Amino acid sequence: MLTSKQGALLGTLARELTERGYEVLVTCRDYEYTCKVLEVLGVPYEVVGRYVEGDPYSKVREDGLRVSALADLVRRFSPEYLVAYPNPPAARVAFGAGIKYVALTDSPHALVPSRLSLPLADFVIFSECVPVAEIEPYVSRKFTRLLTYRGVDEVGWIKRLEPREEDVRMLGLEPWGYVVFRPAEEMATYYRGLSLVPTRDVLRVLVELGYEVVLLPRYSGHRELRERGVVVLERGFVGPSLTYYARFVVTGGASIAREAALLGTPAVTYTPLDLHVNSCVERWGYPLKRAGSLREVERLAREFAEVPPQDRRPYLERAKSMEDPLTVVERILGRSNAGERGSGSSPGTPGAGS
Repeated sequence: MLTSKQGALLGTLARELTERGYEVLVTCRDYEYTCKVLEVLGVPYEVVGRYVEGDPYSKVREDGLRVSALADLVRRFSPEYLVAYPNPPAARVAFGAGIKYVALTDSPHALVPSRLSLPLADFVIFSECVPVAEIEPYVSRKFTRLLTYRGVDEVGWIKRLEPREEDVRMLGLEPWGYVVFRPAEEMATYYRGLSLVPTRDVLRVLVELGYEVVLLPRYSGHRELRERGVVVLERGFVGPSLTYYARFVVTGGASIAREAALLGTPAVTYTPLDLHVNSCVERWGYPLKRAGSLREVERLAREFAEVPPQDRRPYLERAKSMEDPLTVVERILGRSNAGERGSGSSPGTPGAGS
């Protein structure tokens, strides 16, 4: 697990598989909330490597160290499957050791990790929102089976982690009295050369609205943005609880915006990328909006700030009716145990079943 989103989704999967009697080895990279979310979920894990904010050569070197450490760890565990997002070191170990690789992805725009890992996958699982044509260039149909589901990744943990008001109060927050802010992935390779709305400017807009701003840092520099009215949250937390009881959510990324919207919480994403999964969530009638400039962020934030909290349960219940990638993974593992291989789902509408 490389990111907090992967920690939430795959940590939830690990817990469920363990309860069903599978032996599961969970590994994660030391990066922002990735390990902390596993602690909140009560999932034991092994830390292998860390995120490097430096130059490309430093990143490559760190990946090499992770390959070595993973190989030693995995050799002792001797697994049959790797389940991961596009993850070059883990994919390399799995391929070299003859371990089947089940890859999940909603980010074909992440060119570098996709090119370095998806060609080695036995299965690639992705939302029907993502055109197959965007995944196919990374794989050979001779070696890799493509499986789709009718939903988005965030449904995987939304179905299994119920929002609880006490989780929010334990963080010292008042339900409906705060907004959540997650800056953009400024150091991601797929953002190179793109114009990003400055983090400090977005934070200023949110502070001026008068709500307590809960800042979820991605990088070390974000922790320096502490000021009056801003809570830099560094503890582990339960995502659905934090976003469900927020007044609204603003992010330069996308996953936490989709999570919030699926729960019924208004959400703004100012990512410069036009993502298919975001378009789907908005098209399905959830309160997710994309802003292309600071002015649009401010307009939407002020608009959402004027909307009183309403009953969000209908949104949540509708989201729970969708398909999710974890069910597809469990189907693959179950069929493997029965001597079968998985098969893809046919096109349809969210929640229609496959």
